[in-house]
Amino acid sequence: MLLDNADRPVALNLERWSDQGQRLTFGLQTNGRIRALRPDQGGAFIETDTGPEAFMRLPNAHRLTEGQAVRVTIAAEARGDKLPRAELLNDKTPAKGQLVWSNGATEDVAPGDPIVAAAFDEALSSALTLPRGGRLRIERTHALTSVDIDTAGRQGTGTAASRALQINLEACRELARQLKLRKLGGLVVLDCVAPLNAGSRQKIKDAMKSELRAADLTSSTVLAPSQLGLMEMSLPWRETPICDRLQNSNGDASDETLCLEGLRILEQTATQNRLDRYTLELPERAYDWLEKVGRPLKGLLADKYGQRLIFQGFTKSKPSVYKSP
Repeated sequence: MLLDNADRPVALNLERWSDQGQRLTFGLQTNGRIRALRPDQGGAFIETDTGPEAFMRLPNAHRLTEGQAVRVTIAAEARGDKLPRAELLNDKTPAKGQLVWSNGATEDVAPGDPIVAAAFDEALSSALTLPRGGRLRIERTHALTSVDIDTAGRQGTGTAASRALQINLEACRELARQLKLRKLGGLVVLDCVAPLNAGSRQKIKDAMKSELRAADLTSSTVLAPSQLGLMEMSLPWRETPICDRLQNSNGDASDETLCLEGLRILEQTATQNRLDRYTLELPERAYDWLEKVGRPLKGLLADKYGQRLIFQGFTKSKPSVYKSP
């Protein structure tokens, strides 16, 4: 997790044991082979040495052939039903990747750290409070991300136009942080607060562009708010959205997410009481994931805490830990 100068989360880096050999991450450089050329789709499918398959866009005049070995960099991670997107790597290819995580001071925290947990909760929340009052509501659909500004509860002075400009500018700052935190790209539409005039529309556009640059969301396109107050922006996809990593298609916590939540609670409890035995009860679907996919995690916990941890499935929707008799 990366914090800004106000100790607010601005970026999240999620790495899981189950990711090993299963994900192509943004900026990764790897060897591959062209499995199939698809001119009708504007590119080719690439089998990578890392494991998963990727899609690579190609110009019409390319001279690549099926079966040819290539070296690629991952320009966008998988999301939804879309494969990772690769680009041919050459001497002129600009470096990509999460260099931010290799710079600055880092601090290890205990499992279940409340600040880290709150940051992930924020990245999944559909509504958040603006610093000076009002709320920002963010809803992701298949086609775009819609953002609404709710002024309820906000106190302000000046004319209606002045108050509208103030909250719109504040919303731009918060939206840029949220787009970075949630790892969102594609089309984003912000429904600005009225009234707007030509001058305020330009100020809002300029502010949004500036905040996106400050958040390292470069190569973005921003249009001034329309006559209806809708400001459109387009951001390149880079990483898999946090919600896709943590939730299933219904918007509920995935089986793995539920299981790992329970394991964090278990570790917290076992660390505080190193002699007692504990039982972790997991929702059935999370317990099934643990038994079918995550069994090595049980061995790692046994190495760390000994044979005093018990795992069971049960019918409740949330994990729970209790002291074993």
